[in-house]
Amino acid sequence: MKKEIRENQALNSHILNFDYVQKGMTVSTDRSPIDPAAGSKVYMPSPGFSGSGVPFRRVPGVQILEDGKAEITFFAPDAKRVEVAGIGGSMQGRYDMEKEEDGYWRVVLKDVRSGFHYCVFIVDGVMTYSPVLPFGFGCSYVMNYFEVPDDDSEFYLLNDVPHGTIHMELLKSEATGRYRNLWVYTPYGYEVSDKKYPVMHILHGGGENETGWFWQGKLNYIADNLIAEGKCEEMIIVASCFNAPRELEDGLFEDKGFPEIMVNEIVPFVDKKYRTVADRRHRAMAGLSAGGSMARQIAHGHPETFANLGQFSCGAGFSVGGITTVDGGFFLLPNGKMTNKGGPHYDELFATPEHYNETMDVTFITCGLDDPRHAYTKPQVEELIGLGYNIEYATYPGYHEWDVWRYSARDFMMRLFR
Repeated sequence: MKKEIRENQALNSHILNFDYVQKGMTVSTDRSPIDPAAGSKVYMPSPGFSGSGVPFRRVPGVQILEDGKAEITFFAPDAKRVEVAGIGGSMQGRYDMEKEEDGYWRVVLKDVRSGFHYCVFIVDGVMTYSPVLPFGFGCSYVMNYFEVPDDDSEFYLLNDVPHGTIHMELLKSEATGRYRNLWVYTPYGYEVSDKKYPVMHILHGGGENETGWFWQGKLNYIADNLIAEGKCEEMIIVASCFNAPRELEDGLFEDKGFPEIMVNEIVPFVDKKYRTVADRRHRAMAGLSAGGSMARQIAHGHPETFANLGQFSCGAGFSVGGITTVDGGFFLLPNGKMTNKGGPHYDELFATPEHYNETMDVTFITCGLDDPRHAYTKPQVEELIGLGYNIEYATYPGYHEWDVWRYSARDFMMRLFR
């Protein structure tokens, strides 16, 4: 594997650090305990200025070897056992690490394939994190992760092309009384032009938030690269959090229904503050997993606002009276729970293939080949395609994980606003 791919900056940029947290530094150091509750003292090597005078070179938490395998390290000189564990998908189970004389534990993950991998460390039975690996927010936790690129990673890497800008916006929601955080990508040249742009709104998955598509998904790099290559239209991208909590007097929260907040608050806010082509044909709604189900409810429930839908790894889930027969699909209920029973109905939109095709410009559905959702999503989509509905289905190697969603976003963007 080429060094330029293995060491690309995009693979280590994360919420807390844009630049490489594992950069080799030779400084004086002390060792400081970070997890005394682990049953034995666990130390992390950190630059210090106590006058010890001992030179120290930080060892990276992960190194991608020339054969594409990942070598993971963890510093715990007094531990008796250290494991690294994935959360399923392409990195299943726990992997024992071997202790070496320098106090580091090491393992080469030979059976973990390329892609994005959340991970945690178990030190003498206690879960902890590595301070020299990237952090992201997923599975409702802040977690370590690492990347194993492959030769097809170029589309989401940081390449020498013109780069857009990510803006962080605060929106006071009338429905909830709370501020909302939006991350807005504008393409290169936006600030110096008077051009108006189409907009893709995109949602994260369950247990994630609005930061995920840019940090874990590398969506800004995907957009930069596609635009530079002329493979997609210049567009504004808006990442929102699909939670809509309103605080109650007893300190609990109730969900106020995100679809209406998207249509009545977020879309008008973006159209007012940014130079958008403010019509349904130039507006797309997309999401992954639970966010894909939410995107479907928004786009199909409000075709007057959105004419383009991308739903990734969430099942087709179209419930159309008298038309669909294949069971499955997931719906996000107002209480935030998922169900595969019932759900919203869009009989009017699906009344005839001709009506649907005139209303919706792009409907793009994807899933990982190893994702259990593929088993029922494929027949759902094929049933509708066979009836003449303009819907596409694409699959990618992988489970329910960011590798699949990066490909999904890339291919959806290439179809939009043409």
